[in-house]
Amino acid sequence: MINELWNAFPRLVVEKINALLDEAEPNSMKAFQLYKACQSDNLWEGTFERFQKKLEAYFAIPKRERKKSQLDQWLERPVSMDIFASFHLTFRNAMVSSRALTDLASWSHHLVRVGYKTNSVVISEDVFTKTFNVIVNPSHFEGKDEHIVFDDFTDAWKKIVFKLFGKQHDAELNAILKELHWLNTQLGDHDHPVPEHGFFPTIYLTQTEIDWTLAVRTAALDFGAIPKFPLSRGPQKPMLIDLNRVIHLYNIVKNTKLPELVQHRDRIRSTILDRCEALIREKAA
Repeated sequence: MINELWNAFPRLVVEKINALLDEAEPNSMKAFQLYKACQSDNLWEGTFERFQKKLEAYFAIPKRERKKSQLDQWLERPVSMDIFASFHLTFRNAMVSSRALTDLASWSHHLVRVGYKTNSVVISEDVFTKTFNVIVNPSHFEGKDEHIVFDDFTDAWKKIVFKLFGKQHDAELNAILKELHWLNTQLGDHDHPVPEHGFFPTIYLTQTEIDWTLAVRTAALDFGAIPKFPLSRGPQKPMLIDLNRVIHLYNIVKNTKLPELVQHRDRIRSTILDRCEALIREKAA
């Protein structure tokens, strides 16, 4: 099980980095920009403080469930698609919680420590926390602000190690990176993030897809074996593809006894249940 997690680390860490945006909120500048944009379009007449509270409630909704109709309800009138698209967050205009960063750093540290069998200082939680902090706080002139790929992560990691230790631990870091890059090549194209935009078109589920989603939810509730997608080509719709990826992660860690992975397993299971509820409620992906 640890070997499977380690082999998938390049993909998993990228997915987890990009997922930080799913739970992020607009930073103060972005919130004010949205406020002024809504004011200019006569969508909001209240105070900025009230607008911020509405924003907090909106971004507390799981990302895949955020819809234009929800904004239409709490603003003065329906929003245009341009305004709706402007609610899309990137790492330059989002505020990622420090707890999310430390959780990801802890997960990365434990997996690399166990998977690569090293206690090198270059894989410390502090190093990983600083690495992820660089990624989620790109400068105005360099660094990507979304759709992070594995090379973005390793570049940030190398910069932090050099900043903290100079070239003192280059040999250790390069050896780890060599193996990780090799693992990444074995993963093929699956580690490339799926580009996301400010909104998703509604694509209704077939009865087969609904039945599978219901079966997945039941299995997750009962801590049972989650059924595979019934069609050989696999799921084709965005939210079903996303659910299937989460299921893959869950299958890797579901029998773990390692304390550092148990909390991640429980969070993954909760994510599966949340995604299933959304799919069943909307019957669309």
